[in-house]
Amino acid sequence: MSTYFITGATGTIGREVVNNLLTKKEQVIAGTRNTQKVQDVFENSVTGVYFDYEDKTSYQEVLQSDGIFLLGPPLNPGLYELLEPFVDYLQENYKGRLIYLSGNGMENLEELPFHKKMEEKLRNSSLQWNIVRPGFFMQNFGNYERENIQDRNIIFSPAGEGKSSFVSSKDVGNAIAKLLTDQNRIKETHVLTGAKAYSHFDVASMLSNLLGREITYPNPDENTYKQVLKESGAPDFIADYMIPVYGMIKQGKVSEVTTAIKDLTGQEPESLEEVLKRDFL
Repeated sequence: MSTYFITGATGTIGREVVNNLLTKKEQVIAGTRNTQKVQDVFENSVTGVYFDYEDKTSYQEVLQSDGIFLLGPPLNPGLYELLEPFVDYLQENYKGRLIYLSGNGMENLEELPFHKKMEEKLRNSSLQWNIVRPGFFMQNFGNYERENIQDRNIIFSPAGEGKSSFVSSKDVGNAIAKLLTDQNRIKETHVLTGAKAYSHFDVASMLSNLLGREITYPNPDENTYKQVLKESGAPDFIADYMIPVYGMIKQGKVSEVTTAIKDLTGQEPESLEEVLKRDFL
């Protein structure tokens, strides 16, 4: 039995990583600023310890682990600067494996260069790293578009007519757990996708069939998207962050389909329809 240190353990991906490791009877330490939340989610199956990227005195909590899952908080353009001191600490003090959660296409996104910079830092380090670049999560429709879908019968994202190879967060978590526990896999980069690419028009059609009512995708332009977010009370930086991210779909840069999920886990990736049924029915 090995021990793994998981950041973001109660989030969309971290929770899936933890659940997979627990099925393998591994020990899990959840690094968090809120240990009570870890207790509420996982009860006594996970050890929650205080950990904060901005508090260097908390870094030593990782030293008793055999592997680390590293991800930063979402929607943070300063992610590289936040994580860099911790990675520097690991470089000097840590011998285990490290899995970094990047994002498919983000390595080429000049407006938001933090993942590219962190990937380069890891590649130039002596750490036993692996990098995963998942596509857009299938669960985002349930997590972030639910109100639009349920109350307004729309999907509202500036993704244009492009397609994305959406991937299930469960599959991503399982792949990360595999990389953590497989000592033979180091210094690899994996692009994690589903088995098929879909446009937002396709997703709206699929939801219409599942829910028995018409769901539309109005394909808002960037100015309309920004204005609607502003009117809803969202800070300006949210639109400034999300527009270039969705622009990768719009420009056809994230439609690639890979076999990485099956290669790593031995299982076919979940389909978008499976996930939407689970999230909305």
